[in-house]
Amino acid sequence: MSLVRTEEQRSLAEIVRSFVAKRSPLSAIRVMITEGRAYDQDVWRTLSGELGLSGLIVPEHHGGTGGSWADLAVALAELGAGLVPSPLLASGVLVSGALMASDDEDVKAELLPRLADGSLLGALAVSEAESPRWIPDRPRTVARNDGDGVRLSGRKNAVLNGCEADVLLVQAVREGRSELHLVDRGTSGLSVTRTPAIDPTRSVASVELEDCLARPLAGDATAALSQLADLADFALAAEQVGALRACLEMTVQYAGSRFAFGQPIGAYQGVKHKLADMYTQWSLCDAALRVAAEAEGSAEQPTTAAAVRALTSSTYADAAQTAMLLHGGLGFTWEHDAHLYLKNAIAGNVLLGEPAERLERVALGLGLA
Repeated sequence: MSLVRTEEQRSLAEIVRSFVAKRSPLSAIRVMITEGRAYDQDVWRTLSGELGLSGLIVPEHHGGTGGSWADLAVALAELGAGLVPSPLLASGVLVSGALMASDDEDVKAELLPRLADGSLLGALAVSEAESPRWIPDRPRTVARNDGDGVRLSGRKNAVLNGCEADVLLVQAVREGRSELHLVDRGTSGLSVTRTPAIDPTRSVASVELEDCLARPLAGDATAALSQLADLADFALAAEQVGALRACLEMTVQYAGSRFAFGQPIGAYQGVKHKLADMYTQWSLCDAALRVAAEAEGSAEQPTTAAAVRALTSSTYADAAQTAMLLHGGLGFTWEHDAHLYLKNAIAGNVLLGEPAERLERVALGLGLA
């Protein structure tokens, strides 16, 4: 692909941006948060059905649209700018991506079409409290064979949209080998509990498995999850690039309308310089995201995906804090939206793995470790 967006991608960005403004403004998201809902089902039906975002990167022969990482970045950036809560990252990216990276053709043919049209929601359960990594090298969750099939026992945490998922994709060790297993919602011995999170626009859960009947996937789970880590880094970075842009636009607008000592606060150098820094930060992150999209499928994919995530997560956290500070006392209040971006940025900095993991992958890719 080119670093310059195509006409189709610009059109997609405009469509998603218009949809977010009309159907999922921050005022509606606040109501949803107050009511304790993880996401708006009507919004999700449109995102997955009419707009086809849940199947954006799924191959056409599995019911998707066969889009590229660049196409995905366009959609996720607009959703990230609006902080739109949805199962897209959990189901349409992580679970679909893991299945596509696996070698189990039967499961792909069975589940990918349903994930692509949004009729089935999936959640990826890999993180464990005992491991510092998002995807453990040696998970403590174990799988054993018995007369009925394969049963799982263990605990998983920080499972994105775990409470809303119809099926869980769980990493476990069976006979010394890492595998992926499907566990249906409602399976005996499965307990999924929504856990408190700093970011009210994300639904995360803890999962306990006690001799849960599961379906193992064929193939090498380690290789599949390593490939998925690249996609996960890229997708989260795309959301954060959009959210960073929203912080900048929000603060520029406020700086031009808030007057102090007879002139807009944006006229003062102390504010100008911070806004210029935010614009520079966004430009760098956006450029890094485009480079990572261009590297899809190449030998540079792991390095560029990890690099953009390491850059964007920390930069977005700094920019969101700056945005809140430049709004003064107003920015600290619940009534203002600035703090929603800050909470999203703080949570996103460690979601799907901390920046230190990403820097390690960059160092490995560059031959420095």
